[in-house]
This record gives sequence, C-alpha cells and structure tokens, in this order.
Amino acid sequence: ISDLFAEHQILSRVVRVPVTGTPGEGATVLDHLPFVSKSLSKKSSGLDLSLVGDLLSGKSLPLLSDLLQAGGLVIEDAKGPEVTLQILSDSLLQVTLCCKLYLSLQEILRLKVIKNIRMGVRLEQTGNRTTVALEECHTPPGSLSVEILGQADALLVDKPLELVAGVLDHSLPFLLQKMVCPLATALLSSLLEDLLTIVLPPAISGPEDVQYYVTTTEFREEAILMRVQLVTPCGPAQRALRPDHLAPRSLPPLAPGSMADLVFPVELYNDILSCLYTRKEVHVAPQDPAAADLVQLLSLEELEPGPTASEGSRGSVGLTINTPDPPTVHLIGHTATVTQPGSLVLLGPNNTSSSISWKLLSTAAFSSTNQKLKLQFSPNSAVVTLGPDPAVLKKQEEQLRASLSRFLKRRFLPHHNAQLRGHSLPLPNVKGLSFNQAHMDLSEDYLLLTIPE
Repeated sequence: ISDLFAEHQILSRVVRVPVTGTPGEGATVLDHLPFVSKSLSKKSSGLDLSLVGDLLSGKSLPLLSDLLQAGGLVIEDAKGPEVTLQILSDSLLQVTLCCKLYLSLQEILRLKVIKNIRMGVRLEQTGNRTTVALEECHTPPGSLSVEILGQADALLVDKPLELVAGVLDHSLPFLLQKMVCPLATALLSSLLEDLLTIVLPPAISGPEDVQYYVTTTEFREEAILMRVQLVTPCGPAQRALRPDHLAPRSLPPLAPGSMADLVFPVELYNDILSCLYTRKEVHVAPQDPAAADLVQLLSLEELEPGPTASEGSRGSVGLTINTPDPPTVHLIGHTATVTQPGSLVLLGPNNTSSSISWKLLSTAAFSSTNQKLKLQFSPNSAVVTLGPDPAVLKKQEEQLRASLSRFLKRRFLPHHNAQLRGHSLPLPNVKGLSFNQAHMDLSEDYLLLTIPE
C-alpha cells in the first residue's frame, strides 16, 4: 500500500493549495486586505513587513484571522503518507495515512503539520468471490499536530498559534477528504481487489481443468489468510479415503522473509499427487546391458534349480516395471522424502513369469516454474528396499538389491521424473505474485510454497 501511494504521489495534489479559500484565488483576495501591500502581494512575501510583529505577537488577531480565512496559509510541500494497518476483526481492516504537510503563511510563518487520514476496508464473501467494500475515508478528530519551523516561534504567543491551529483543524480535514481521499480510495480498492482475486491461467475450458476457488478470506495480524478450494477432475476412486471431519490444526505462520505462502497439508498434497498420477508400464528390452544382472537373477526363480538359463530361453524374456500406485510424500522434521512402490516382472518363455516388489525412497525435490509445482525424485539420494522375495532369491538378496538399485536409477527414474514433470500441479495466479522464484519450506504436517520478498 505504501509503495502504491508513493508511486502515484497521492499528496502532490494538495501542494501549492491554500488551506482556506478557493484554490488559485488566494493572491487576488489578499490584495484587498488592509495590511497587504499591493506592490508586494504578487511577490514572494505579500505582507507589509511593518505589521508582521503585531500580527504574530497577537496584537492584530482580527487581521490574522482575515489573512488565514482569505487563503494566506498555503501548503508548500507534502511528505508521505506513512501507512499503518490495524486489524479490527477478521473481515475489517483500518488503514491510517499519516500525512506530513509543510505550510507557509506568506513565507513569514512556516509550519509543519501532521494530520491523519483513515479508511476502513471490509471483506465481503459472495459465493467463491471475495469483494472489498471501503468504508468512509475521513480525517479523525484530534489527530492534528502543529510545529513551528524556523525563528518565528519566538514571536508567536499562545493565542495566534491557537488561532492558526483552529483554522487548520476546521479546514484541513475538508481539503484532504476532497483532494486525497478519492484517489487513495480508488488505489486501495484496486490493489485489494487484485490481490484477493485468484484465477488459474489459462482460462477454464472444461471439466478436466484444475480450478481454484476462494472460500473465505480474513485479515490476520501477520497476513491475509485465504482458504482455497481446489477442484480437480478426479473421481472418488482416485481419492484417498478421509474421515468426514478432520481435527482442526493450527496453520503455520508466514515463513520468515516471505511475502506469500501457498500452504498444503501433506495429506492433501498426496491426494493431489494421486489425482495427477497416471499409471504406466515401462518395458525394458532384454538386450539392455543394464538389465543383464536382473534377468539372470530373476531367471533363477523362474527356472527349476539347476544350470543357468540358456541363451535360447533368455532370448525370449522381457522386463516390465509396474508402478500402479502414486508416489507419497512424507515429512520428517524439516526434511521431505518421497516413496514410490512398484514391481519388476520378468516375462519368460511359455508365458512363465517371476517378479519382485520394491520401494524407492529419495529426498523430495520441489520446484515451481511456468506456474506449475513440480515434484522430482533425487537420484543421488535414492534407496531401494525389497518386498517379500521368493525363497530362491534370498541367497542373492544383497546382489539383487544392488542390481535393482542401479537399474532403477538408470532406466526408471529418468522416465518417472519426466512423467511427474508432465503431470505437475497448476498453481493459482495472484496479481503481483510470481511462483517462479518460490521455494518449498516445511512445517509440521504442512508444505509451504514460499514466495520471497
């Protein structure tokens, strides 16, 4: 909000404007006052300097009052505003603009004035859309601070200063409300409407698209919290069974150094993985050198104990990698791991076959590019464990695990990671935020896709 107001210089409209009187007409009105020299009124100082002492000492209060009412007090410069926010409720935000104004009374008296402008922002939820309703923009009473600049403070006594403050307190709020509030209100409304409107590019085209809907929006001390419903094309069979009512858990705070977090409970993210996952079989040519050891080991279980499989029988075999179930992400402390269960099937001659089940575990590598969240297995950290193996393979368990590990890293993981990249999660598009530089932070039970400041 501060950057937006500074960019549009919302206080620049009051610079060179008299606090009272009609803007642009102050000089001509001054010409008719008895203490203004006509020959000086168009110059830098329009006052008859012989009367300045009486004017500022309080001896000529009626004349000072006439001068103030005629537009002699002009805003020469404006700084700010400084923006502060106060959360009044989960749907009501109070925005206070502290405006620093520098005023001149015919360049004889200079003042620094601080005045606040206050706006209320109310969130209203209609269906899946959050709208912003702005309450009245106004200047609260009693928020006026007047400081005398330069050497004139030695001349001023209480009554002249009280008179100046009274004129400011009466006229300045009207001026700010008229010249600053409309632009500030329009900018704030546009900013919040953009921030609170989430759409998913490209435009929704059919039931197969992933869609985001904002269900509730609330103000919190550290952030705006938007609860989002994610609609996917998955049927009930593709979703994990969940209790109807999960115990509520406290959300993690905004990550340090973050301007926005997209937060997933780990169970929900695994449901999304299950939805996006497509079951495929990977067929490996039996002549593949990487499969030679596995073909030989699995052939021991397929054939009767005795001589090693002949070249003829081995020429008719083939290997198939089956991964019917989706990967699963696990959180252990501040580390995310991902597991992929599967099986390796050896198809032998005469429709014979043998298989082993396995589970691949690695560090979970997350990235977000092109408005999509991608999950990848890390080959360097991958560890393979075996399922219940046929008894004939128990003697070769260590050799089988080592051969299978090398084979999966070389032939399976590149294909599997490519498949996961092709079925990444589309991310919501929020104006002013880009997930392209986001990184994954971890909290207990939650994944936080964090956009750094």
